[in-house]
Amino acid sequence: MKGPYKFWLGIILIAILFARTGIAGDDDKNVLDSKATISAPVPVTTVSSPGRVSAIEENATFAPHGQDRHYTNGAQLAYTTSQLSDNSLFSAPIHWFSPVLFHPTTSETDNRFEWIIFGQSIFTPQDHNLSNPPLNDRPYAGWLYTGVNFIQNRDDRELTSLQLQAGVVGSWALGRQVQNITHTIFGQNKARGWAHQLSNQPGFQISWQRRWRFNHDLGGGYSWEVIPEIGLTGGNVMSYGEIGGIVRWGRGLKSNWGPDLIQPGYTGTPYFSAERGGTSWGYDIYVGTDGRVVANNVFLDGNNFQNSRSVAKEIGVADFMAGAELFYRDRLRFGFTFIARTNEFIKQHGLDQFGSFNLSFAF
Repeated sequence: MKGPYKFWLGIILIAILFARTGIAGDDDKNVLDSKATISAPVPVTTVSSPGRVSAIEENATFAPHGQDRHYTNGAQLAYTTSQLSDNSLFSAPIHWFSPVLFHPTTSETDNRFEWIIFGQSIFTPQDHNLSNPPLNDRPYAGWLYTGVNFIQNRDDRELTSLQLQAGVVGSWALGRQVQNITHTIFGQNKARGWAHQLSNQPGFQISWQRRWRFNHDLGGGYSWEVIPEIGLTGGNVMSYGEIGGIVRWGRGLKSNWGPDLIQPGYTGTPYFSAERGGTSWGYDIYVGTDGRVVANNVFLDGNNFQNSRSVAKEIGVADFMAGAELFYRDRLRFGFTFIARTNEFIKQHGLDQFGSFNLSFAF
């Protein structure tokens, strides 16, 4: 077994073991306690939901007119804790960065910690049959990463998240293997141009996002709401500023903050609590948009530290989305989102479309 395979297999095995032992500790307590003392601890409200495992799968084949090109596949597996106690080790960054990035913890805040066990995104040019793709089309690239996300829900009116991702771009990201094995299983031709993918390099990015909820109660557990958002992302993988939001109607809306999608683009985070939604089951439909001003995108600009293929990127990119989801208690949450993304580089022929499935369940 070659080096990169051993490395990532080890990461996955450690991830599974860590998840099995439970980041949030004892299920009866559902908190993470640290021996380190944080001055002046503030009581938090009663635990409102257990820890959760969530999985996301995004692919162009899930969209009615999607084409297997550009952003061809994204996958992510994560674990999110229950509500954290104020002296939890995983609450510490929220205290450190208050009141600049987060709000001080009070009885109205619900802090969570997400561990992205692993994620992978795959990018290709339009024509997979060419062993030497044209230089004016986006290069083959893979991005394999892990990460953490610190989440604060402030009285169901405001959500703040700080996410850090780190991983590798290039052949160690295993994009060629995943795509071609999948094509073989479904009887499709293998992509022939992976010999021209971006070279191996480490990658990282840090994202801060804030959302506000304007909810209008309709009675019987039903309501409609508007959730605007702003965000900043910086790193050698991607750097951009974003603004967007969604409009939703449904039952139990306060259980979450909208669809959990893979970056870039709108993501409501994996935060979920059926108790806060006020119903044992619920559902909603939504539409929304997310606009970004892009400073750098390694998958278009090429490798940071050496020469590689690249294309001239579009500075402004927008996503338009529509979807629906349903949940049953804290046990199960399932949703689907359709996304249309405007051109990401100058010579691109038409916008891209893909679908995103999200599944999460209590652990």
